[in-house]
Parts: sequence; C-alpha cells; structure tokens
Amino acid sequence: MGKYLRFASGILFGSILGLLIAGPLQAQVDTDSLLRRIDSLEAKVDRIQQRNIRPQPESRSQTRSALESGRYGGFVVADLNNTKLTIGGFIQADFIYDFKQPGNTQAFVPASIPINNLSRGNLAFSPRQTRLTIGSESDTKLGKLKTILEFDLFNPDGSSVPRLRHAWGQVGRWGAGQYWSGFMDIDVFPNTLDYEGPNAMVFVRQIQVRYTQPLTRKATLAFSLENPGSDVKYPADSGLSSRTLYPDVVAQYRCNFTEGSHIQLAGLLHPISYQTAADNTTTDIGWGFNLTGTIEVSKRNKDNFVYQATYGQGISRYFNDLGGGGYDAVAKSQTALKTIPVLGLMGFYDHWWSDKLSTSLGYGYLKLDNQQWQPVTDFKSTQYGVLNLLYYPSSFVKFGLEYLYGKHITIDDQSGDNSRLQLSMMYKF
Repeated sequence: MGKYLRFASGILFGSILGLLIAGPLQAQVDTDSLLRRIDSLEAKVDRIQQRNIRPQPESRSQTRSALESGRYGGFVVADLNNTKLTIGGFIQADFIYDFKQPGNTQAFVPASIPINNLSRGNLAFSPRQTRLTIGSESDTKLGKLKTILEFDLFNPDGSSVPRLRHAWGQVGRWGAGQYWSGFMDIDVFPNTLDYEGPNAMVFVRQIQVRYTQPLTRKATLAFSLENPGSDVKYPADSGLSSRTLYPDVVAQYRCNFTEGSHIQLAGLLHPISYQTAADNTTTDIGWGFNLTGTIEVSKRNKDNFVYQATYGQGISRYFNDLGGGGYDAVAKSQTALKTIPVLGLMGFYDHWWSDKLSTSLGYGYLKLDNQQWQPVTDFKSTQYGVLNLLYYPSSFVKFGLEYLYGKHITIDDQSGDNSRLQLSMMYKF
C-alpha cells in the first residue's frame, strides 16, 4: 500500500512540477506568437497605407478630360492635421509633322493656318504639354477645403517658361481664383493628343468667384462673376478705345445621370465697355448659351459620345480658335460697336478597343456671322477633324499617334488647310 502511495505521490508531484515549468514556457510561446502576429498586422497596414498613398489608376485616368479636370491622381506627400497635400503631373513629349504651312507649329489652331498656304512640310518637337500640379484637401468647420496650383510649359510667347494654369481655392460652396470658366464644360474635352483641342470648343481659364448650390443628389446650379475684359480690334482712326468696367456673369446648370453621362447648360452675359473720342463711355452686352454633355454609349467598355452646341453674340473670346483674335465686336462708326454673332458645334466619339487601346474620332465647326464693317480678310469659319489611336501600356504611361485636319476660310471665301501627324509619349508621376 505504501508503495502505491509513494508512486501516486510521485506522479502528483511530477504533474505539479510540469505545470509550474510549462506555464511560463507556454506563456513565452503565446507571447512570441502574439508578437509575430502584431508584426504581420503592422506589415499589412504599411502595405495598405502605401497603396493609399499611390493608388494604381485605370487607363481612363489618362484621358484628356481626366487630365484637364485634375482627376489623374498624384503622390500624397503629407497628411497631417486633417490636411492632405498631393503632388502630381506628367511629362509629355510631342513629335509633330505638318504637311503644309501650319501657322502654329505646336498647337493645332485652324484659324492660324495661312490663307493659300504652300505645301511646305514642317517638323517640330515639343515638351510644352508637361504639367505639374500641387493640391490640398482639409477638413474645416466651413466644410471641405480644396486648393489647386497648376503649371505647364505653354507660355503664350512661344517659350517653355512655366505658365500658371490654375490657382484655385474652394471651401464648401464657395470658390475663388483662376480656374475653368463656368461657361465651359471640361468633361466634354475629347481624348486627343493635340494641346489645343477642337476649334469650336469653349475653352478658357478665368479669374473668378463662384457659388455652387446643390439642387438634388445629381444636379447643381452655379453662379460666377468672372474676369472682366473684351476682345475687340479697334481701328486706329475709329476714335474708340477699350475700357474694363463690369465682370462677366455666368450661370450654369448641370445634371449627372450616371457616372458616364451628364448634361450641362450655361448662360453668359459679357459686358463690352468702350470709350469714344468725345470721352463718352458705352457698354454693349454680349451674351451666349452653351449646351454640352456626355452620352455613355456602352457601359461594358465605357464608350462615350461628347458634344457641344454654342451660340451667342460678342463672346468670341471664349472659343479655342477665336480667343485673342479681336472678334467680340467690330467698330461700325466712331461712336459705336456692333457685336458679332458666333456659332460653335462639335461632336466626338471615344471608343475603347480594350483597357489598353482607344480611339477618338470627331469634328468641330466654328462660324462667325460677319458684319459689313469687317475687312474681307477677316475670319469667316474653320473646320477641325481628328482621328487617333492611343495605347496605355501601364497606368502611368500613354503613347499615341494622331491625324488632324483643319481648314480656315475668310469672308471673301479664300481658304487655307493643313494636315498634321502627331506622335506623343506621356509619363505620369
């Protein structure tokens, strides 16, 4: 009996000793396992944060409307105190060959094509579409604060000196600075390589103050006061001179039907003030309407059709082909101007062959209703056509080849035309 008691006591003592030894060992094992799990979770969090810092955009983030509206992303360089600072942009090289004298060698502007131009080819290489964008987002008591500062190399003097494109701030429903005019619709910019874009497109950046009022989940109404000034050629002997007294007034209604379809209608009042030799000041009112939109043709491959129809008087400065040409109005006497009616129409189809290959095809038509006081060599109309093939080997690279055709006609029905081939390579960062 004592033998069995000693044996049982030994087993009990061994079990207790085993538990005393195994407890710390098991605790150590559990601690090591927990530390390894924490390290694994931290590594996963780091990878997620890295993906958030530089998301991989789709090829469609490289379309022209996405680039012009700033939807192409960037690097988050700081995210502190409810403020996120991003830097983005792209390097673009254009290789251009014109079959005739082009007028503008680096942007395709039909209105600049010389009349009766000769069949003399021209080759041009350009990095001027290269762009740098700095943006920020902050949470404030007034709502989301957004700012954007953007530059490219398309200086008006023809040099590659950096040029300010946008300097814009917006908090809540209010925005101010230099940005796209409320009269235009940047989302109808076709997916082209050419810097200028369609001749008939309303395309202008303005210093402005804007208020946007949501009407429904899909519709907004916006009002803006925009950069004052007119675009008129005053003859030296007219006795007239330009004055700047009132801002342009823009109202814009927009409705988004789906992610790929919308319609927009904008109205414009454009005061044109001038002074006579007798020191009298007069203001004529230019006006216009701009109907634009996108139609999602296919949800499967995101094909879409973009369009614009614009009509008005005294608003030529808002069009791609006419800005700076002096066609808002013409002097009809030494005391008065006459505003010039203008019509602009364009339509473009964007087709995606695959996620890496797309084509754009379209046409633009721009016409002035010329007045009897204009010289016969003045602008009457232009036409613009484009066909391209674009390849996106990655989310940050785009290559493309584009054919462009333009024709320029004057009041006396003289004309000049040109065909252009453009090869472009773009690298985002």
